[in-house]
Amino acid sequence: MPRTSFEQELRSLQQFSADQSLGVLLVAKEDGAPIGACLLVESEFEPNHDVAPWLTGLFVIPEHRKEGAGSILVRAIEDQARQRGFSRLNLYTSEAAGFYARLGWSIADRTCWRGVDATLMVRDL
Repeated sequence: MPRTSFEQELRSLQQFSADQSLGVLLVAKEDGAPIGACLLVESEFEPNHDVAPWLTGLFVIPEHRKEGAGSILVRAIEDQARQRGFSRLNLYTSEAAGFYARLGWSIADRTCWRGVDATLMVRDL
């Protein structure tokens, strides 16, 4: 599958974030430079579970990991979900179940999603 350029991804995210009724994109910055991002979306692409909404796309650049940016982004997405009237949030993770568990998330199911062993986690808000 061809990879898109940074510019294409940026345009796509800008388009997505222009209409917050579709979801929310949050970006963590340090000294004005982006160091991480996370999304709140109504639905995942091809999910194995028919639930909504979703926390997805959490990413912190490697040199800023374990400094708290990921936790701050997750908490901010939870707040955005609460403000929109949601009482539960969902996510898939293949490697970070321990990270999310420390933030109060619970394992709901283990599955194979998009060909990857994944854990469905939930957080009651």
